[in-house]
Amino acid sequence: MKYSDKFKLLYPERFKGIYSSRGDNDLISIRIRQGKERDPSTWWYYQLETLGEISKRFGNGKVHFTTRGDIELYGIHLSDKEKVLKLLESVELDPRDSCGASVRNVLPCPSYLCPYAKIDATKAALDIAIFFRHNPEYEYPKLPKRIKISISACEKGCSAPVIMDVGIVARGENIFDVYIGGGIGDHDFEGVKLFEGVTLTEAKKISIAVANILKRENEKRGFKWVVQKYGIQKIKELIYEEMRKIEIEEVKTIPPKALNARIMVVRTKGSWLDWEDVIKVAEIAKKNFGFVSLFNTQTIFIPVKEIPKDAEIIEYPYLEKEVEACIGDDFCPPAIISTTQIAEDVLKIIGDKKIKIHISGCSHSCGRHQIADIGFVGVMRNGRKRLRIYVGGNNYKLGKVVGEIDLEHYPIVVEKLKELNVNDITKVKEVLEQIPTFTQVNENE
Repeated sequence: MKYSDKFKLLYPERFKGIYSSRGDNDLISIRIRQGKERDPSTWWYYQLETLGEISKRFGNGKVHFTTRGDIELYGIHLSDKEKVLKLLESVELDPRDSCGASVRNVLPCPSYLCPYAKIDATKAALDIAIFFRHNPEYEYPKLPKRIKISISACEKGCSAPVIMDVGIVARGENIFDVYIGGGIGDHDFEGVKLFEGVTLTEAKKISIAVANILKRENEKRGFKWVVQKYGIQKIKELIYEEMRKIEIEEVKTIPPKALNARIMVVRTKGSWLDWEDVIKVAEIAKKNFGFVSLFNTQTIFIPVKEIPKDAEIIEYPYLEKEVEACIGDDFCPPAIISTTQIAEDVLKIIGDKKIKIHISGCSHSCGRHQIADIGFVGVMRNGRKRLRIYVGGNNYKLGKVVGEIDLEHYPIVVEKLKELNVNDITKVKEVLEQIPTFTQVNENE
């Protein structure tokens, strides 16, 4: 099947989690999340076993871990789609609302694994998500663009409120700040803290109000453009006006339920694991608490009772060393570069250095290169593949563009910057200018 035909067939229903892979063939991809009213961050060992088996039997033999706690299977033939969907359903996994114009995972940090948590972020996320999940009023075609919502259980903001349409951050028991209008992609917008000291019920109303305003505006580029249209003060007034129309039951926070466990870290290979490795992860989980935690880092956290030999252990899942990547041009049609090998190389280069490096294959920004210490994104310049470099991003601030290099010179950049304070832009540029192919660029290019 030609890619153009496949695209026309699948694109209108991308919100169901089925979408096209690169190339003129009938291979598709399925993005999976937990079933309706299920904890989005907790994946049970038997679910991982099923995913590994599906990838082995029907897919490309690999499993991809996303930045919203979802999992993707690639290289599945259209003729096998229904078989795969039935297998997923048998273990309470569901592709719907994980792609396209839908309200995506209301992404909670894994508060049950973190000593800094002030609330049970998972319960709070479910309290909001249940309103949107499988709700045709908030799916294509009534919803013109996807909406991303996240909840952080403390001020560390591990759920990256700066890039969310609605980023909710706990300051105390049932006390939240809410960031509005963040977004990345071809145009980056930094979320603004628009509400302070609200309750979870109010935060839920804000989330619904944002979705309703997006629907009314029919803004196909996303809510960040609605914010740009009206400005901060006016959009705040519009949200308050919409909130007054919304009647919902009160939702309350509860304290985090700490799990008495050590946390074993399994780092993916540029966001992928072979099906055999997924089965091994499932086996470790089965011998311990029965589940793993997936969040937005493409890293798997396994709560363990005993420390496996030679395992990487952390006390809580706030990673200070992190390499993240999109799927790249192996399967993604818009991608310019192959990101997987870059991610694997970068992880080796940084060694034990506490640094976050994110890689995106194109300007769609699926690797979230704007919120890392160092971010790379693939660009084309006069027929040559280049990498644009961002530095100094974090959960509350988008990184700054400092320039571009030829694709093959990314190891030099990482070596030179891994010991620097990347917030010192002048020093960063001074060091990068030693690379022959480095050129400074206008941030708005």
